Amino acid sequence: MLIGLIFIAFGPSYSYSLIRLLCGQKWSDGEAPTVLRYYCIYIFFLAMNGTSEAFLHAVADENQLKRSNDMLLVFSSIYVVLNIMLIKSTGAVGLLMANSLNMLLRIIYSATFIKKYFQDSSSFSFHECFPSGSTVLLLSGLATLTSEKIFLDKENFWPLFFCWVDLLLHISLCHLCP
Repeated sequence: MLIGLIFIAFGPSYSYSLIRLLCGQKWSDGEAPTVLRYYCIYIFFLAMNGTSEAFLHAVADENQLKRSNDMLLVFSSIYVVLNIMLIKSTGAVGLLMANSLNMLLRIIYSATFIKKYFQDSSSFSFHECFPSGSTVLLLSGLATLTSEKIFLDKENFWPLFFCWVDLLLHISLCHLCP
């Protein structure tokens, strides 16, 4: 989950710069940075889903696993409908949104199971499942998104890059925040 938090904290704000540096203006001024931003968010959902479903499958009895599989079939049906609708309206971003919503439904189902599993335990808390420092990472993400809006000039990217001043200010926030 920590890797997912790192991606969600820094990926969205540096996707434009990364694509511009690696692939050039043709790709950076298109849909690619937006798709990469959504993909970074999707990685977080994948991490949460993997962790929660692993726990569910490790402790559930046969009937609970059957019910879980039935719900996965329902979520898959919803995913197909969302996929068709969102891809038609928003392209590749729609695919990532449909996948993220599917993961979110699965996370909610697993979280409900986990909450019931620990209902008699006063020592369990979902908040404690997150790695320490996750709040700092999310605040760092907000800081880097803000710095992107302030310091990154997409029209003058290369003069800015060779000048280094504003770009380094934007990139240095990544290293100062955690």
